[in-house]
Amino acid sequence: MEADRLLTPLYGLGVVGAFLQVAGANWDVSSHILGIVDSFFTPSHLVLYLGILLVLIAGFLGVWFERQTGAKLRPFFTGFRVAFVGSLIQLVAGPLDLWWHSVYGFDPFLFTPTHSMLIVGLALGGVGMGVGTLRLLQRNNNDGTRLLKFLGALILGTLWLDVNFVVLWLANAQGVAYTFGVCAPQVISARSCAFVGAYEGAIYLPALFLDALGGAAVILLAARTIGRRGALTSVAALVVSVNATANLGFTAYMLLYVGVPGSFYFAAATRTAGAEIASIIPPYLALLIPVLLLDLLARREGRRALVASLVAGPLSVFIDGRFSLFSGLWSPDVTTLLYLLPMMLGGLAARGIKGRLEEALLAGRVPAALGGLPVQA
Repeated sequence: MEADRLLTPLYGLGVVGAFLQVAGANWDVSSHILGIVDSFFTPSHLVLYLGILLVLIAGFLGVWFERQTGAKLRPFFTGFRVAFVGSLIQLVAGPLDLWWHSVYGFDPFLFTPTHSMLIVGLALGGVGMGVGTLRLLQRNNNDGTRLLKFLGALILGTLWLDVNFVVLWLANAQGVAYTFGVCAPQVISARSCAFVGAYEGAIYLPALFLDALGGAAVILLAARTIGRRGALTSVAALVVSVNATANLGFTAYMLLYVGVPGSFYFAAATRTAGAEIASIIPPYLALLIPVLLLDLLARREGRRALVASLVAGPLSVFIDGRFSLFSGLWSPDVTTLLYLLPMMLGGLAARGIKGRLEEALLAGRVPAALGGLPVQA
């Protein structure tokens, strides 16, 4: 079979794997926050590692078949190389994580050596599959199949979730203190580590900016690359569904109907807390309404595009359900107005790098009708 004909099915396999990775990772983090003691072989881990396996297979086969293709097609295989590197990192991290759990037992920290390796690999897998899929979609824009457009929406949603996950990882003050030996685990659990409070205070505004930047970049990219109305709404609906189930929904259900021990991340593990989280889910789902409006504005230029960028930043942070919930953004006060500033700056920054981002992802060959960039010879 010709290598060219394998591109779509291989990227399809990898995109599904990249999505399963970040969905399983979100589910697993929800369990850890609730203090649910786990082993290596849990349902969330199985989903996560199934995703890793699919990306590994797609990446390996893509790198293998690249050797049989000419220079003209090689830019479309770049994504496989990036994803394969991420998978190799995870191949090392997986056994180490199994050993880590066996030796240290319950591990409530996200920022640990093994988890950090898994997250870096997760991000590289998403980026690799995103580069390849979006380049394929751009090449076949005039006669692109529904499958390619579906994969484009799926990988953009996955990239959005990946950005949210990386921000959560960087903001994990307890994990940073634990990994670098700043405080003993007992001191961290007792909330007596001064470094944790200082780090959380220092990282909060940058985290708001980065979360807004990543989400807004995907919003603008979705409106440009998929090339049809409703594309942005489809991408956002994917992100919202994962957050509403693996994060908010799972947490509310476990608190209301099962009961959990809780952790220092979530000390008040009560039915009342579960009811409060459940009450957030309807307004959270309603965030798709302004996304529908952005679906129209993000395709415009001039003042409408500027407004879209300003709105996209804060909206993308609220759509990051776990971050917005535990940051207190769903319980607004006067300080929330101040926090809107880094979110809006993130949206504006996303608009500023949009052209460069499209050029990097699509190898500088974006049709003017889509990306507004000149066609290069």
